[in-house]
Amino acid sequence: MQSTKLFKAFLASERAGAFLLMFATAFSLVAASTFLGKSLQHTFHQNLFGMSIEHWVNDGLMVIFFLMIGLELEREVYEGELSWRFDNVVALSPVWCPRDHWRSIAGVCYSIH
Repeated sequence: MQSTKLFKAFLASERAGAFLLMFATAFSLVAASTFLGKSLQHTFHQNLFGMSIEHWVNDGLMVIFFLMIGLELEREVYEGELSWRFDNVVALSPVWCPRDHWRSIAGVCYSIH
């Protein structure tokens, strides 16, 4: 019972993610340096639904990464340090309308007509 509580507490902490990243990095380095390297490379270049597995993994990780950034930004805007401040609206305006924001800055700095 005690080990289960400790394991759940470890998984809830930020250390679990760090250990997972370190383990994945060590595994990747070892796998790339041994005979597994060529077979893993060949496996990742196999086609799956018209694209390579490497492409699917990279796109999937990018989606998860940007989803997490968007969720974290939303949490900060609604509950965190970015909540209800005018300067944050100005800081995030390039995200909402980058063309107009750039034109306003470029027009002031470079006198573009």
